[in-house]
Amino acid sequence: MSSATAMSSTSDSMSERALGIVGVGLIGGSIGMAARRAGWEVSGVDADATLGRALELGAIDHRARLDDVRGAEMVVLAAPVSRIPGLLAELAPTEALITDVGSAKAAIVRAAAAAGIRRFVGGHPMAGSQLGGVANASADLFQGARYLITPTGDTLPEAYARVTQFVRDDLGAVPTAVDPERHDRLVAALSHLPHLLAVALLEVTSGISPDALSFAGPSFRDLTRVGAANPTLWADILAENAGAIHEVLGSFDEAMRRLGGDIDDRPATERHFTEAGAAYQTLGGFLIEQTGHNVDLAVPIENRPRVLAQVTTLMGSHDINILDLSMQHSDTRHAALVLTIDAASVDRALALLRGAGFHAEPLTTGRAD
Repeated sequence: MSSATAMSSTSDSMSERALGIVGVGLIGGSIGMAARRAGWEVSGVDADATLGRALELGAIDHRARLDDVRGAEMVVLAAPVSRIPGLLAELAPTEALITDVGSAKAAIVRAAAAAGIRRFVGGHPMAGSQLGGVANASADLFQGARYLITPTGDTLPEAYARVTQFVRDDLGAVPTAVDPERHDRLVAALSHLPHLLAVALLEVTSGISPDALSFAGPSFRDLTRVGAANPTLWADILAENAGAIHEVLGSFDEAMRRLGGDIDDRPATERHFTEAGAAYQTLGGFLIEQTGHNVDLAVPIENRPRVLAQVTTLMGSHDINILDLSMQHSDTRHAALVLTIDAASVDRALALLRGAGFHAEPLTTGRAD
């Protein structure tokens, strides 16, 4: 069968459980492998050579063009982050559920709105490798990893729930809601700044003498490992989140000035390390633990802008995982948002919701899985 015929038949058959992936590299290929394992039929959009390798490795079922995937149930945009706004414009109009994996979210969310794509939910898996390309893809790449979801005031509840379900059930990741602008500041500090620091540290050390790096121990290698990441990819990522990165770099410069000013002050230096040690210990607390028993919470809401984003980001920012979400309308102005969460988080969730002005109550029909 020719490529054109294959793509045409793919487009005709796309519907439920059909997934289109635009950009079949490390992340896109890993999503394809995990999705195929979960029963999805996957079509890939990329260069011919990449798609041929993706077929060999089992990352996709079909080659496709961008026009072909408009009829899929879901489309994942896994192309370089600077290309995603343009792809959204090209995809419109479409009824497919669109999500992406870009590491800078605010501009992409704005682009989806400008393109008129109503069923868009931004996403960003906090997983990867310094080894890129579909040859390094793995169906298990996202297992247990954080996967940030970035709803806005215009996000449709059913779209948010479907993407969250896909991330949790099919990719094996831990979905967490966060506001797009806050997302960009977080990843600037948690991911983008460490990459810049690794590059700077390697530059500084290499400048001491030609053989300086030969003396490096394991801790130096750990600190600088991400400096070996794909240069083209990371130049694109950093440029797309430049505003948030400059903000974080300003805070970092200030912190380094304080540390440098205290070098001769032993008690002050000890205090800095003590505070850093305490902060480091909290890293273990960010892993979401589940008891296996789930509870439904009913949250009466008014149909007003940003209410969905307010609730989901409130939960996500306090490490409460929304396992499922649905909306039950009572009339055109009022509805009940039903959140399914782990039973161990119920008391905290209720306190947060009530503190934010929501009259949340657990449903007596809460599920145990």
